[in-house]
Amino acid sequence: MKLLTIGVGRRGAEISSLLHRKGAKVNRIPLFRCYAILSSVDDVAEIKLKERNKFYIPKRLDVVGVINEILSRYEIHEGAVIITHMNRYDVETALEVCRKLRDVFEDPIMILGVVGSIEDSGEFRCFVRSLKDVSNVLILTREDKINETVNAFNVIARVGEIDLRKKVAGEVVVDTSDFFNAVLSEGFTVVGYAKRNIPFFRFFMKRSHLLAIRTQRMLDMVREAIENLSFEGDVNSAKSSLIVFAGNPNEITMDGLFSCIDFVEGLNSEMVIRYGDYPIPNARFISSVVLFSGLRRFRLD
Repeated sequence: MKLLTIGVGRRGAEISSLLHRKGAKVNRIPLFRCYAILSSVDDVAEIKLKERNKFYIPKRLDVVGVINEILSRYEIHEGAVIITHMNRYDVETALEVCRKLRDVFEDPIMILGVVGSIEDSGEFRCFVRSLKDVSNVLILTREDKINETVNAFNVIARVGEIDLRKKVAGEVVVDTSDFFNAVLSEGFTVVGYAKRNIPFFRFFMKRSHLLAIRTQRMLDMVREAIENLSFEGDVNSAKSSLIVFAGNPNEITMDGLFSCIDFVEGLNSEMVIRYGDYPIPNARFISSVVLFSGLRRFRLD
């Protein structure tokens, strides 16, 4: 899933830069096409992106020219993600970018809202409503969860992609439509991420024992991901969920997937659950992402 990625303000631009440097690639093609819109001259100099992908817009200037310049480049996108810190100026700019992009962009538009300390809960709730109104998907993450959220995006972006060299199919193929069907709902979205390295020495284990270990590991990873969600949302109110595993295909089992589904169903039996995996042959790790969408309630510290 190739995503047009626009970081708004310094924090959004830093995350866009991080995805440019460490974002997933399939068939050697980056899945994140990264840009930055900045209102500080110093930030333009410091953000590590290609010079032609950084745009300086002083306050109160129109973003139409920037959007037209980005979309004039020959790139294929299956969606867009606008990244913004949840402060007043960056949110106002992100709203303008999303409105203008929506006029000329046919694919779904996501906003990743980065939440720092919340001094005014009423203002924060207003930001959430406004960002959700102009976008198709609003994903919230705390500042201290950025690395995990970026890792989760790297797994999610692989959804629907086929590595032409490896030619390996997953246990359950999940595509771009599965992802957007999971997140295109009212309310906001949160994500959780977990990763395990795979031990080398398993030669003397019986098959049943090894299968049990793999199944239990997958279940433990989903539990860990849910315990460390990107934002404090009430998952019991979620309308839909998506479970995705990526990594060594030998370590991803149908028994493990079904156990994870049963666990998530136990949180909310009315939630629609989609699931799948993305195989990475010979990988010495396995990653899991659990996404909950349609949340309407959150806890503020």
